[in-house]
Amino acid sequence: MQVGITGFPRSGKTTVFQALAPGVKPGKDVTYGNIKVPDARVDLLAEHFQPKKTTLAEITFVDIAGMPGTGDGAKALEPRTISAMRSSEVLVHVVRVFDDPMGGKPIDPARDVDDFAAELVFADLEVVEKRLDRLNRENAKTLERRALERCAVALNEEIPLRELEFDEEELKAMSGYALVSLRPLITLFNLGEEEWGDPDYAQWRDPAPATGARQATFALCGQTEMELTDLDEAEQAEFLEMLGLTEPARLAFIRKAYDLLDLISFLTSGKDECRAWTVRKGSSAPVAAGKIHTDLQRGFIRAEVLGWHDWVKYGSEQAAKAAGVHRVEGKGYIVQDGDIINIRSGV
Repeated sequence: MQVGITGFPRSGKTTVFQALAPGVKPGKDVTYGNIKVPDARVDLLAEHFQPKKTTLAEITFVDIAGMPGTGDGAKALEPRTISAMRSSEVLVHVVRVFDDPMGGKPIDPARDVDDFAAELVFADLEVVEKRLDRLNRENAKTLERRALERCAVALNEEIPLRELEFDEEELKAMSGYALVSLRPLITLFNLGEEEWGDPDYAQWRDPAPATGARQATFALCGQTEMELTDLDEAEQAEFLEMLGLTEPARLAFIRKAYDLLDLISFLTSGKDECRAWTVRKGSSAPVAAGKIHTDLQRGFIRAEVLGWHDWVKYGSEQAAKAAGVHRVEGKGYIVQDGDIINIRSGV
């Protein structure tokens, strides 16, 4: 999963990037940081099997070049910025909720949220109108044209495309344009240390949930979270306790991104490797097999499945089999989060 982090100048987006991707030094334009997704289930399996290799799922965080100006909805995004946004599966808009030490505009998160939305709508409208102009000249009566016409109506009304409902065929017809206002969005309010403890900023420290299935809100103190990454495990635990927190915000943010994209993890285990694999919620067993190797999906016969809670309860595959909770599932089985799966394939 690739998560693009962007925002207006001096929003603290690079600080947030460093908090989410510890140890990665930001570059001039676009910086990529791969991090392992912590998963206690994989740790427990590894403790049991003592495998040669343990592999966690990964997220790629992308520090995208800053948005132009202050976001008045009239400026075109830089090509490098829009390209990085289009290659991201989730966009994170970092919103400044702290005084600008350089004397910039006063804190106004609502303004910045609206301006950011306008920038993305403007970028998409350019693409949609250009493509529609050609389709109209060709008098093309296609699904693509009908879908883009719906987009044009919404964009002209300043409605982000993620707020519309599209079926799979419509999304496929528009996939080549990677429209940025269609991307799932996390609006991340980045509070300063003073603002975090100030009751006047409570609405941004604990923001209201976003409306719509493809958007979410989140809050953190980027400076504090970045400082946490420089501490060892014991020091982190002490610092978190002092702040009244149970974990770094990075972990909660990862869960938020997974939920927004409807992602779950299934597991494989054994003496060679214990590993977490990421799939969309609702994926069938053959689709999960394809995540491991395309040949396993092509020759799929069955999946041997043990639910995570059953593994914890019985402690081993053998005990689970004896209890009758170790199952054999066919092509129609829908994978559940935490399933421990062994694929049988004819290829």
